[in-house]
Amino acid sequence: MSLLQLGGFMMWPLLILSVAALAVILERLVVFTTRRFPSGQALDTLLETFRTQGRAAAMDGVEETAPTFAPFFAACFSPDRAHREAAIQAAGDEVLFGFNARLDFLSTAAATAPLMGLLGTVLGMINAFSRLASSADVDITVLAGGIWQALLTTAAGLCIAIPAVLAHRWFCREYDKIAHAMQHAARLIPVPDAEP
Repeated sequence: MSLLQLGGFMMWPLLILSVAALAVILERLVVFTTRRFPSGQALDTLLETFRTQGRAAAMDGVEETAPTFAPFFAACFSPDRAHREAAIQAAGDEVLFGFNARLDFLSTAAATAPLMGLLGTVLGMINAFSRLASSADVDITVLAGGIWQALLTTAAGLCIAIPAVLAHRWFCREYDKIAHAMQHAARLIPVPDAEP
């Protein structure tokens, strides 16, 4: 008999939740590791290109190295002083929204999985005690077997929650680093007097 069958019907929702959480973790891992904000030498090169060759050349560099951040840099390189700050804020929010996608699901899965596991355990315990109560012969092995099976759902819930919490925390830290790097870059980029 498989662990899914032994744990009772709550193991199936937990299995679905684990597959969904794993899919989100893998997808977000690809996003956060492949869409890097240009920092250090790359940002210095980009700023130097903007100063010496103008906005178009700098945007070409952004499109080649960090296309995800093109709307943000387009707003930063804009000569429109009146609307520049609002444009940077709007573009930055749009870019960051893409990084924040599905992180709420991950935190919800991390919080819900142990509760689902606990519910499965409680239902399993109710079942075990009900079988014990209906039996004329009190056998502790029946109770122990029922408790063992019931605890499988708690273990399954925790096995989902722990990686989900760790992944969510790492993604949030990376998100904060990107947001900070974008704020820093926006302060470094000079406002041109006219279209370079």
